[in-house]
Amino acid sequence: MWRLILAMFIPLTLFNGAVGSVQAAKMDGALYPTRLLRQARENADKYPWAAEIRNRLVTAAEPWMKLSDDELWSLMFGNTIKRAWQVWSNGYCPACKKGVPMYNWIQDPFEHPWKVRCPHCKELFPKNDFYKFYLSGLDEHGIFDPKRADRSLLFNTDHPDPNDPLHKFGVDDGEGYVEGDKRWRFIGAYLIYGQWKKAVLAGITNLAAAYAITGDKRYSHKAGVLLDRVADLYPTFDFGKEGVMYEGDPLTGYVSTWHDACWEARELAIAYDRVFEGLQDDEELVAFLSDKAKRYGLDNPKSSMAHIRQNIEDRIFRDTLANPSKIHSNYPETDLTVTIIKTVLDWPENREEVLRLLGGIVEKATAVDGLTGEKGLTGYSSISPISLGVTLGQYSRVDDGFLREMLKQHPRIYDCYRFHIDTWCFGEYYPLSGDCGSFARKTAVYKGLTFTKSPGLNPSMFTFLWQIYEVTKDPAFVQILYKANERRLDGLPNDIFCENPVAFQERVKAVLKRYGEEPSVGSVNKQEWHIAILRSGRRENGRALWLDYDSGGAHGHMDGLNLGLFAKGLDLMPDFGYPPVHYGGWGSAKSRWYAMTAAHNTVVVDDTEQRKVAGKTTLWAIGKEFQAIRVSAPAMYKQCKQYERTAALVNISNRDSYVIDIFRVVGGADHAKIQHSHFGNITTSGLSLVESSDADIRSEMRAFRIDLSPSNGWIVEWKIDDRYGYTKAGSDIRMRCTDFTSGAAVYIAEKWVSLGQFNSYDEAWIPCVITRRRLESYECGPLASTFVTVIEPYNRRSAIKDIRRLSLETPGGTPYSDSYVALEVAFKDGRSDLFVTADVENPLHIRPVYEPRNALMQKESGLQLAGEMCCIRRDVNGNISRIALCRGRSVKIGKTSLELKGFVDFIEISLEDMRVKVLAGPENMIKTIEANGVRIS
Repeated sequence: MWRLILAMFIPLTLFNGAVGSVQAAKMDGALYPTRLLRQARENADKYPWAAEIRNRLVTAAEPWMKLSDDELWSLMFGNTIKRAWQVWSNGYCPACKKGVPMYNWIQDPFEHPWKVRCPHCKELFPKNDFYKFYLSGLDEHGIFDPKRADRSLLFNTDHPDPNDPLHKFGVDDGEGYVEGDKRWRFIGAYLIYGQWKKAVLAGITNLAAAYAITGDKRYSHKAGVLLDRVADLYPTFDFGKEGVMYEGDPLTGYVSTWHDACWEARELAIAYDRVFEGLQDDEELVAFLSDKAKRYGLDNPKSSMAHIRQNIEDRIFRDTLANPSKIHSNYPETDLTVTIIKTVLDWPENREEVLRLLGGIVEKATAVDGLTGEKGLTGYSSISPISLGVTLGQYSRVDDGFLREMLKQHPRIYDCYRFHIDTWCFGEYYPLSGDCGSFARKTAVYKGLTFTKSPGLNPSMFTFLWQIYEVTKDPAFVQILYKANERRLDGLPNDIFCENPVAFQERVKAVLKRYGEEPSVGSVNKQEWHIAILRSGRRENGRALWLDYDSGGAHGHMDGLNLGLFAKGLDLMPDFGYPPVHYGGWGSAKSRWYAMTAAHNTVVVDDTEQRKVAGKTTLWAIGKEFQAIRVSAPAMYKQCKQYERTAALVNISNRDSYVIDIFRVVGGADHAKIQHSHFGNITTSGLSLVESSDADIRSEMRAFRIDLSPSNGWIVEWKIDDRYGYTKAGSDIRMRCTDFTSGAAVYIAEKWVSLGQFNSYDEAWIPCVITRRRLESYECGPLASTFVTVIEPYNRRSAIKDIRRLSLETPGGTPYSDSYVALEVAFKDGRSDLFVTADVENPLHIRPVYEPRNALMQKESGLQLAGEMCCIRRDVNGNISRIALCRGRSVKIGKTSLELKGFVDFIEISLEDMRVKVLAGPENMIKTIEANGVRIS
């Protein structure tokens, strides 16, 4: 890929920055042509809602309009002071001593220039007058030279007496304030977050937007002052050589580190495009900048607008194209920035090239179930659809048929924007797979796009999603945009370029009237992204069981076969979320803990981490009342011959379900199945626990207690502490786990979790259960384990009376091994379920071996199963009321039977009142059905 990118830019590397013959200039904005801006301005004159948008854009530019051209020009600084991505990533305030991690320091270049503020005690740092120190060090080119600066100015201005013990407190010369072995980089961080982002970059973007919406050249003039001065200095910046990140060396970038540099270059290009028209005949700008060029000895004389354009285009945009490594970012950010820059520079002459680039981006960005494959489902995974949406929206405004043609050529665009609908559970939760989110928190917004009612001149994602609907006719896109607008039609599409908002609203209303307000989403299995979700119920009664079945990847965790559960309005089996990098960076112990296998609801083998591989779905059964998935992933541990999880979601009623969880592992000598839940306390039944020190499980765990010989069917129950206040008053949410694993020790322990995301040191210890099986040595192996658990979430009262594990045998009476599982679940209302599943892998070939044509017998119930899995329900009278058969051809229990014409992946039937109803699967494959000895089909 890098060879391709470098090859793309070879001609650009010939640019040496010298001022020679001026290139042929483009005549209009590319993404913001005059005709498009005219539409926005006419709307602002015609409609109150558009006038409000215009007023907001104009107000946002006011701080810079109050500055003279000289003041604007002097806002930009050189690369001679180290820039820091954090004041101190896991630090505190030197005044109040309270923690101020990561990005919590406050910068306001207009209220408190050259200062940062503690969010707790409000103290300003540094305590010296750094701006005066800065001015004292400016050289003949207007660049700060620390060797020239007057170091007598480096004292605390509140304590000017040299004998005062606070005389040097909080003083920063650009290298930070040092106190013992601690260093606070106040100025280094201010340069990025205050001077660059909030004074310079925000000035350019806000002034450009104000010009675009008004046509008032005072705004474009001042934007031109800033753009040109940035261009003077931009190529000299290299964050990799001049920056500090997590108190160490960074990678690369320009003024900012690589990912922000990528976005900033794009923003600069768009801003330039917006003011292009206004700069055309600005003679005052030429006069001002040519004077600056003479005074400060700049190479470019700025004696004409052509020279100014060349300065901006060459030194910001073509320099960026020539140095792609400085803007290398999460895909597709770099490629999008390159494409936008090329568009702004040469559109429409390079239209064919730009469309080819966009096509390649879309193809790669949607290759994995519509996404790039990067993990972090609500974070990094969202980067691609969000950025792609904005970019496609920009081009669709200048080419009416663009989006329709892109969808025709690249149909996976549909998958891209459907992905975060399919994985959003009840409009409240996403599986926090990879680096994203915060422990047990809701995600109440659609993560495939960023909706805002105030997009300014940026594309409206309400408009964009409607355009996707117009091509695909999937009403889910309209339902999502409606939900994002707070379930209101008013204001839609929040787009200053929309010619007729009322007509838009009427079209949305018509779709909602026909299809309703909620998207239709069932159970899904994203087999390329490797996540599956089993769903049942709706809204507050919704249940969703999810399985993440790969490990590693970009921003992924070692979380293969991690199981999660949303029920009773809570995330009852949460992933921890984004690593707490504010405890010392990505390499810190607490940050590494979040990515470890032991931090997840899965099995750890030999106390080691999983390998970076994906599992394969070997069973997928989606019925109305019974749903199941089985995934095989033996390569996750090199010593394993089997690493397989079966998870089933079984309805008890419209409100309640229980989960069957079977995890088979063969290989190694130590298997530890980890199970944690929400905040709360646990009680146990069937366990006699004593304190133990024999269970480190990879560091951030404590308070181990153990039972080496637990009772069969032991129980651990979580009483949930709803500390976020998500449930209704009076709720008493519980999660009960009943375990039937043979020959295992049981540990109760606590896991550490961080409750803040960069911005807080709040933390908690949550209870967890470790079911562990060990061999005395590897020579005795391989160890073969079958972990068997039934999980029931409930509010106040459990629906389950009793659970038993039953035996299975062949028709000849030979018992199957422990890896074959039969469970009877009896409900308090008199109904019951019988669940049976075979070990189809059986890598040790333990006899008897499962054969598809031979029956599995459960003697006590009279079950005969020719298949891999089944779940049979009896009603309160003991009659069979439902049969679910997975990967089989027949099942018989007592006088009731289902025989198929051949093998099927899945079929579910109801037999209530002696009537057959096929709930799922191929009805035409049914051969015969008998109920209580009577043939009814």
